[in-house]
Parts: sequence; C-alpha cells; structure tokens
Amino acid sequence: MQRLGDADPRTAGPYALVGRLGAGGMGAVYLGRSAGGRTVAVKVVRPELANDAGFRDRFRREVAAARRVSGAFTAPVLDADTDADVPWMATAFVVGVSLHEAVAAHGPLPKDALLMLTAGLAEALTAVHGARVIHRDLKPGNVLLALDGPRVIDFGIARATDGTALTSTGAVIGSAPYMSPEQATGQPLTAASDLFALGSTVAFAAGGRSPFGDGGAAAGVLFRVVHTEPDLDALPPELRPLIARCLAKEPRERPTPREVIDFVERGDRTSPHEGWLPGAVAADVLAVRAVMTALPAPEPTRVLDPPTQDLRGGSSGRGPGRRNLILGLAAGALAAAGVGTAVALNGDGSGSDGGASSGVSGRPAGARSRPSGNDVTEAKVAWQVKQPATCPQVVSAGGVVACVSLNEIWGLDDQGRTRWSVKGPDHGVQFSVQGPTPKAIAAVDGGRLYVAALAAPTAADLSFRSTVLGLGLSDGKDVWTAGLDTPPTMGAMFLPGIRDGKAYVAVMLRTAGSAATPTGYGIWALDLASRKTAWFHGGEPLLAHFALPPAGDRMLIGDTGHLKGLDAKGAEAWTQSVTSAAVGAVGRYGVVVDTSGTLTVLDPATGKKVWSMPGVEGAALRGGVVAANPDGSVLYALLADGDGGLTLAALDTANGTKRWTAPLPLDGTKSSTVRARLLYADKTLYRMDSTAVVWACDPADGRPLWKYTGLRGTDPANLAWAAGDGRLCISDTAATTVAALHANGA
Repeated sequence: MQRLGDADPRTAGPYALVGRLGAGGMGAVYLGRSAGGRTVAVKVVRPELANDAGFRDRFRREVAAARRVSGAFTAPVLDADTDADVPWMATAFVVGVSLHEAVAAHGPLPKDALLMLTAGLAEALTAVHGARVIHRDLKPGNVLLALDGPRVIDFGIARATDGTALTSTGAVIGSAPYMSPEQATGQPLTAASDLFALGSTVAFAAGGRSPFGDGGAAAGVLFRVVHTEPDLDALPPELRPLIARCLAKEPRERPTPREVIDFVERGDRTSPHEGWLPGAVAADVLAVRAVMTALPAPEPTRVLDPPTQDLRGGSSGRGPGRRNLILGLAAGALAAAGVGTAVALNGDGSGSDGGASSGVSGRPAGARSRPSGNDVTEAKVAWQVKQPATCPQVVSAGGVVACVSLNEIWGLDDQGRTRWSVKGPDHGVQFSVQGPTPKAIAAVDGGRLYVAALAAPTAADLSFRSTVLGLGLSDGKDVWTAGLDTPPTMGAMFLPGIRDGKAYVAVMLRTAGSAATPTGYGIWALDLASRKTAWFHGGEPLLAHFALPPAGDRMLIGDTGHLKGLDAKGAEAWTQSVTSAAVGAVGRYGVVVDTSGTLTVLDPATGKKVWSMPGVEGAALRGGVVAANPDGSVLYALLADGDGGLTLAALDTANGTKRWTAPLPLDGTKSSTVRARLLYADKTLYRMDSTAVVWACDPADGRPLWKYTGLRGTDPANLAWAAGDGRLCISDTAATTVAALHANGA
C-alpha cells in the first residue's frame, strides 16, 4: 500500500507509464509504452515494500520464475529491474479478457472453445514445466482469452522443480477451489498439481463454477477437493473422461500436458484455430484492442497528472490527452501480471468532450443534459486503516464500524481505531468468508451484531455445521453461538438479513452421515431471542438470489431461472419462471430485474406483478440493483440510456410513477456486472460506478453532492461498502484496507 498522497510513478526504466491498470497487495500494474511505441504491462512494487530486503528477494524470485517460462500460451517477461529504487517488471501486453470474467458476463464456453482452451492450457503448462517450474495458481482469473488462443499469466507463487525456491516461506499457496489435494494438505508438489488445476479451470469454463463448489469457507472447499468427487455434468461428453483424469486424487493417475494435447487433437472440432471464442467474448476482446489502437502517444513533459487522494493509499492519475478511454474489462485483461480489472487511462469520469449535451442520441427530448461531473466537489477520507486480513463485509452502526474476516471481527471507533475484537476460533467457529469476494454475512439488530459462521469440525462430526454468532456491537461482549443441527448442513453461506427478531441464513445441505457431500441449499430462520430454529426451508438445488422485504412476513429466493416466495413458516407459497439478473426488496414489495432489463415490482405474498418498467440497468454487483428511502415509498434505480450512459431515477414504489430523473456522468463502460450499485443512508443516495468512483447524490432530485475518485481503477468486485451512522465505509478486500468518509463528504 502506498501512503496517502504518494504519487504514481511516471516511468519505469525505458517505459513511460500512461495509465494505471490495477493494484494489488504487491504493488500496481501500469500500461507502459517504450520510445518505439511498444505497449507493455508494467508491475511496479509498492515503494515501502521496495525497502524490505525480504520482499525484494521475493520479487526477484517471481521475476526469475516468469523469465524461465516462454511459450505461445504465456505472457513473457520483456524487461525488469529488480535492483531499482522501486523494482519493476514489464511483460507482454495481452489483448484479451480473463476466463473468469468472460464466463461471468456471457456464460459457459461452448464445446469447441472448451477444447481449444484445454489444449492451450496444456501447451502453456508444457512451456512452464519444460522450464522446470510449477505454476501453483492456475485458475480462471489467471487465464486470458485472446483472439488467437488462451494465455496463462501470473507466476507470483510459482516454484521451481529443481530445488530452487521461487516464493518465500509463508506466501499464499493457491486459490482453494483450484488447488490440488496434495496442495490443499501441504504435501510436496509435482507438475501433476498443475494438471489438477487445469481440470478444475476447464470445468469452470464449462459450467460457470468450480467442480467442487464455490460456497462456504475456504476450509470447507478444500475439504471437498480432498475428499469428494467433482461435479462434471456441465462438461460435454467428449471432455469428461479427460477432465476426470486431470482431477484424479492421486497425482500419478493424472495425464501429462502432452497427453492432454493429444487427446484434444484426436477429437472432432468444427474450427480449431480461427474464431474460437463465442461472439460476445470476441467482441469484448475487440473492444480492448480498439481502446489500445486509439491510445495517444505519451506527452513528453507529463505522463501522469498530479494524483488525488487514494483510499487504497495510492493515487489516481490521469493519462495524456482528453479522450475518455475508460473501459470496463475482465480481471487481468489489461494486466499480464494478473492484477486489476479496470483500466482508467483518462480517469475523470466524463464523456469524451467533457460531457454530453441534451441532444445526445438515446436521450429523450427535453431531458436534462448529461453532466461531466468535473465540477462536483471531491470528498475527503475521514480515516483509513490497514487490517490484518481481508474483510468482505463492513457494517456501520451505533458508533462502530464492524469488519468481518475469516477468523476475526474488529470493531472500529469513529477514528478507525480498534475498540474491540472477537476471534472466531475462541468460540469454535470461523466466519463465512471465502477469499476477497464481498458478501452479506453479517447484520445488526437491536444493538447486536449477528454473523453467519461455520462450527469447527469435531471428532464426532467432521462437517462444518451452520452457525450464527451474536455479540454486543458497542463492546464485542456477550458473545453466543446458535447452531443448526437438523437437517445436516455444511455451513452457513450468507445472512440475507434480520426482520422481526429472526435472522435469515442461507445454508448448504449435506447427506446425513457424510462430512462433505453437498446435496442442495436451504434457508434457516433463527429466532434470536430463544436462539432456536423458527423454521427451515430446504431442497433447493441452487440459491443465487435472496430478498427480505423489511415489511411483512415473506421472503424471496431463487436461482437464475426461477423465483419463489416463502411464507411466514418457510413454506413455498408460489414459484414462477424468470431469468432474473437481480432480486431485491423495497418496503413490502419484491423487486426483480430480468436479463432483458425489465424491472418488475411484485407482491411477495402472491408473486403477482404490481407494475413493471423496461430499460433498467439490472446486473448488480453484490446486490444494490435498487435502493429505497427509509419508509420504502420511493424506489431508486438506474435506467440505461441509448448513448451508453445511465440515468438515476426516483420511482413511486406503489405505481412506478417517475418523481424525477437525473442523467449521470459517463463512466465509460457498459460492463454488465458493475454498473448498477446503489445504497441509501443518512438522507444520501450513493452510487458506485464501474470505475469505482463513488458519487453521493441528493435523494430529492439526484443532484451530485460530492464524489470520491480515490478508488478509480480499482476492481469494484473487490470493494465491500456500507452506509449508516453518518458515514460511508469501504473495504478494499484486495488491499485489506478499510476507510470511512463522512456522509457530507467533508
């Protein structure tokens, strides 16, 4: 982490740095250009880490690992200086999008693409293993999809097979859903470990999820990797035998990369070399290429404008020229070192000419013109702290900011100082945290904090049972836990909310007598006063959506194809088929936005439509597709405009009448996973845009009150936020920082 006020570097060796691509725990990745015009991705170590001899050695080893690998399906190192005052490494810039984001945005890959992906990953591993290196972190986020095939990136935790350590002791050893059984149990690794990761990665590409499930804490996922069989149903029949071999528990039973390539070459492919990507994914790649070809040459006298305050502790630079070149891209697409999601090469959030006029195509006649946002006041950070671990949820209430990590909860005061902490292992639990992904696992009610948790396994019961831990918010005391014993579960996944003294918890089911065999999902309603189960609804094959109307006694649940209403006893009251992109609740109503962009307000008791409206931006990141005022009478949503921008609208919840509309500054991307994110608290309506700029708006008319640009360029998928108690709190899970801004921005 750079300190507040530190400037972005302007050069790294012979490369001019024309814009920040992303940032992570080690440093930042920049788009660089040589004097001859070559475009590269440059990883620059954080300045304070450069003074750490041990960390500098680790970076040298990473560079050494990456240098050893060269192949058509990897991103080679072009230059590096590990002895510079601030060490850096330049790699080939891959014009592509990450497999993880491509599948998230457009769904699983078709058969031919899967076959080429499999062969390409095997080709990459041939080069990696030929250099006597084990990658150790092959996963969808470290695979880039380019027009001419996949690329494997990020050798930050690689290890040589000749006895030369390429990571330091204690470094992160992989990503749980894609680790091999021997890696999960800390056994010595061979190159066969990467073949297991290849199998898991291809299975993800075919089904959109890890073959061992993504739900629950990392420990639970690793247990399934070691002890259960993978789910390969989504794979085409031609690939299942090969991927099953890759996922064999015994390393010696897995194929070699050459055997994988031979298997694919024997198969029947329609077009094995040209046009391998689905059209929608190829269009994303072409959009990246279009941005790069339009990129102006670096200005000779100034590469990066003076920085603004950066919540992460870094800075927010502005690239040369005045064209808006902000494009929401997949994780890793613009960072061959595997860091970041969005590129902000101009970074002012405005349109290409500083703001569109009222005559912009797609805007109705007489509508308010789209503002540039340049004249909106920049907010100040009230405080910022570095946390010992990732906090995927923050809660702000009662003078306390609660930060939840895997094994500990911290209560911070109004200055960001730790007031109290509660360690999960002290109470026999760990909290429902898996990786840095923001998720709803905690809620406040009656001055107490309740957190979804997993009870630690015992000799008599090896599973991670579903648990809720409660504690006093003001002092972290009076801690208790309540568990769900029947039916048998594998752990709590989410805590959708608390209403009328009941906590509603999403859990993963298992077969009785089995430690780690998921059989479905359910909703557990826990009475907080008695600490006993009020009701349980189970038998769902998948749970993707939850909504708890604050008024009434109903609940909405569903997957991407169905929506159900549960009554006051957890019984299914109705069900309907709907391809929902997001589900929410406002007042006594349910809200659904389908994949066509139609918002429907419905009666949660019957599922009947109250009113609907097309043209809504509905794909929300971690919830927040709509927001509402305290009494639920006004619903706030984002409307998609014809010019690619958005308009903020205040709608009457009862009938859909527009109270006002306010065009928003262009954030420059149509990414379907990050544009709709709203939050209401303290008479302020907050919006986080796709470039991670936060806007505070007046809920009376949508007028911007202030903005915070210190996070611009951060991957919004790594940002958890909460508002209330007079402040907005943001947790950057990648940087493990938590910061607060006052509701008035001052």
